[in-house]
Amino acid sequence: MRIYLYRLAALLAFGMISVSGPSLAQTDFIVEYESGMVAASPRIAAPAKPKSQFSVDHYIELDRPLDFGEHFWDESYVHAIGAHGSAQIVVDLEAEQLYVYRAGVEIARTKITRGWEEYDTPTGVFPILEKDADHYSSTYDNAPMPYNLRLTWKGVAIHGADVDSVSATHGCIGVPLEFARKLFANVRKGDKVLVTRNWQPDIYG
Repeated sequence: MRIYLYRLAALLAFGMISVSGPSLAQTDFIVEYESGMVAASPRIAAPAKPKSQFSVDHYIELDRPLDFGEHFWDESYVHAIGAHGSAQIVVDLEAEQLYVYRAGVEIARTKITRGWEEYDTPTGVFPILEKDADHYSSTYDNAPMPYNLRLTWKGVAIHGADVDSVSATHGCIGVPLEFARKLFANVRKGDKVLVTRNWQPDIYG
């Protein structure tokens, strides 16, 4: 999903960056998407106790919930504050959303498709076991699973898929193809993925 506007008001105020067109210095809205959805500058979250690998220090506040097929990815804020580190992935099966953080700062979010009933997607902390950009399923009729991030040897993975309100998987976590491509490029083998339910309800609930 293409970003039309993304400028931090604080950076504008200090003259560190400039924009053409209308000034954003009087607002903390920082991004507008093709869909018209608007995100506010990252909010400070209450520190996790104890602080963990999946702690959230800053999160993005949207003016409306994401719809299926929608997503955002932007690291302007982490670049502005000089934050570094590997990407941390959290999947919330209840909300059907996937979140990506860097150094505790939310940088991306998307709606997902997941498994249900006998194919329910398992919860827990999983390392990325393999990366395969051009993967085809050996179990489900050679089905394409692009930008595949394998989480279990029994076939659970994060991969590009059609994401809508009616589709389901056999336990995998499907994300929009554009998002899958970006996620694939930003994680490494061995990085951990948390799959849970009701993630950070004080923030996202």
